[in-house]
Amino acid sequence: MAIAAVALTAGPATAQKISIQYEDGDFKVTGWTVPVPDPEGVFGVYVGTGNNIPPLLGSYSAGRGLLVFHPRFPLAPGVHYRAVFQLRGEDPVVAFFDGPPQDTTPVTRVEQIYPSTNVLPANELKLYVYFSAPMSRGEAWQHIRLLDEAGKAVPLAFLELDQELWDPDNQRLTVLFDPGRIKRGLVPEQEIGPPLVEGKKFTIAVDKDWQDARGISLVEGFEKAFSVGPADRISPDPKQWKITAPKAGTSDALVVDFPKPMDYALLQRLLSVAGIAGDITVDREETEWRFTPHAAWKAGSYSLVADATLEDLAGNHLDRAFDVDTQDGHLEEDESRRAGTKTFTVPFETR
Repeated sequence: MAIAAVALTAGPATAQKISIQYEDGDFKVTGWTVPVPDPEGVFGVYVGTGNNIPPLLGSYSAGRGLLVFHPRFPLAPGVHYRAVFQLRGEDPVVAFFDGPPQDTTPVTRVEQIYPSTNVLPANELKLYVYFSAPMSRGEAWQHIRLLDEAGKAVPLAFLELDQELWDPDNQRLTVLFDPGRIKRGLVPEQEIGPPLVEGKKFTIAVDKDWQDARGISLVEGFEKAFSVGPADRISPDPKQWKITAPKAGTSDALVVDFPKPMDYALLQRLLSVAGIAGDITVDREETEWRFTPHAAWKAGSYSLVADATLEDLAGNHLDRAFDVDTQDGHLEEDESRRAGTKTFTVPFETR
């Protein structure tokens, strides 16, 4: 930790040798002799050198010839700090400090890319890239690529939004395939074609030099290889879900099996048991949803509630398909038969 040099300041009536130091987590000012009734008014510690920056939060204590500021939070690695002490009628005493050395050891890695299945529909809509720690923003499209069977990058495969789609913790990135190349009849789909081709094999590649929130590269790169199956343009039907109800008096999981993989992230928040708190796990390549209650099941009737915007891998909602053939501007039966429904309820019983 850097220790500031002693600074000399002279006032109209006195000459004082004032020192600002950082020791054992505290900033300490020594060498002044006049009373300081308001420590917060004469001493502050700031991040960087800019003006109009509020001082760090913390607590003060003052005694004879000693003023101590204890920051609420420890100094951050790699951050520069400026400490300013100024008595009334005196020139300011300014000292600069560096936070602790930044650890440059790579620790962040890609934990998983979803969907986890190795067969994706030709009209796959999105991917989720999960990291073990927060990542930097604004670098995604430099470090994630879709590769064809020859290892060549597929151009314009993703919808490269300037505002990247991160979760609040910056540990999950949502990557959208360009919808203009997926929906039939649109210009990009007609002129360029879809990014994924049925019967072909592709790889999602994440570069090792992608930096995490600390500015340190990943431990290693990551690849997910998969093959492409037929396009899916049929909405998931909750009536086809298989529900295995738990026994009353136990905390066993309610198990829901889907005929096809569903959107991993949306399964975490758009499927629930009405009135019951519990934990959710998704397994078997996103074809199984398990709900474990926080308290034992009571005998009786329950409802599995699914939001209508729950999606499969191709972005088909429960109430409408993502890409539907139209005739004279009217929706086909598959989409219109459930249009307007907000939630779907599937009853089950515990005994």
